[in-house]
Amino acid sequence: MVLRWIAWRFMLKGTERGTFSAMTLFAWLAIGVGAGAMSSLLSVMYGFEGALKEKVLNAYPHVLVQAAAGSGPINQNSELEKKLIEEPFVQKVMPFIQNEMILKGPSRSLGAVVWGIPLSALSHLKFKIQEGVWPTLEDPSLSVALGSELAQRLGIFVADKVNLISPVARSGALGLLPQSQTFLVSGVFASGHYEFDEQYLLLPLEDAQDFLGMPQQITGWQVWVEPLEKSSEVAKNIQKVLPAGLEAKSWESFNSALFQSLKLEQYSMFLILSFAILIAVMNIVITLTMNVAHKKKNIGILRSFGATTLDIRRIFLWQGGLMGGVGLALGATLTFLFVVYVKYFSAYQLPEIYYDRTIPVELRPFSFLVIYSVATLLIYLATLYPASQASKLSVIEAVRE
Repeated sequence: MVLRWIAWRFMLKGTERGTFSAMTLFAWLAIGVGAGAMSSLLSVMYGFEGALKEKVLNAYPHVLVQAAAGSGPINQNSELEKKLIEEPFVQKVMPFIQNEMILKGPSRSLGAVVWGIPLSALSHLKFKIQEGVWPTLEDPSLSVALGSELAQRLGIFVADKVNLISPVARSGALGLLPQSQTFLVSGVFASGHYEFDEQYLLLPLEDAQDFLGMPQQITGWQVWVEPLEKSSEVAKNIQKVLPAGLEAKSWESFNSALFQSLKLEQYSMFLILSFAILIAVMNIVITLTMNVAHKKKNIGILRSFGATTLDIRRIFLWQGGLMGGVGLALGATLTFLFVVYVKYFSAYQLPEIYYDRTIPVELRPFSFLVIYSVATLLIYLATLYPASQASKLSVIEAVRE
């Protein structure tokens, strides 16, 4: 206890005259800013990862069951669908048709991805209808719902008519011709996923089958899992019950490049900012080394009163530890203030192309544990050399000072 009190006094009165040293303040600030910057930046990156995952999985299924690459549409199989819904952790299964088509509006044409899904599933999607309503089979004319960004690019509003042109050709009197059908826009939806809203168009599964000439045929099944972490396990279990020619893929496989790049970015930023903390820790080495030079007289007095070399070593180890502890506490305070400001006071809005209009933050205790554990280890290593030099001071030389 006495050694810690002496170490505290040495830290607060680090000059030869016994006054507070500016070097100590700079050491505190360097460690605090380094640890705070790393914690805050990683919290924002984790927030963006979480927001991206939420938006992507709000729009796309957790597990996709479809024909293997190179195969065509498959027959709708109620028995297989029943097996899928009976799998553990599966919450919802719905057949779907997906095809790329040309969407022609009043003034321009664009490529679009058409999703045909059961009418009962439309209302259960986690999409927000911004205008109008979901398509229904009771409408006298065929109806569709457009993504908000797609509707904006085409300049289309609810109750407008659009023309769908399918590349899947049908044979007729003049040979093979692309199929074309006029649809009424019943609603405009927003999934929260910019790219999905920019490309996708939804219509009832029955209408899609009729339009494409695929009665009782589908592209595959969309499977929704709870909890999300079980998606890969569910995909493996589903693969075991699937007939030959079908395959099950989890969201982690068909979005692997995106999320792996985010992980790589997080690791890279952690390593880069570790150098910032390392530089900050060097301030402790410099400060303690100067402190040892300034405190030769005090060391001599302590040795003359019976302090051992181990006691002197422990004093400066404690001084470095206290200096680092104050800096890390400052870093934690800066991180807390940053998170509170971003979550509750920041009014900055990101452009619409981002997956979240506000700056998201997500606090992960394990990452904070790693950051502060690494910083603590570096601080401990930084105190070893100055503490060793202090313990080697000659008693006669120190008293003579």
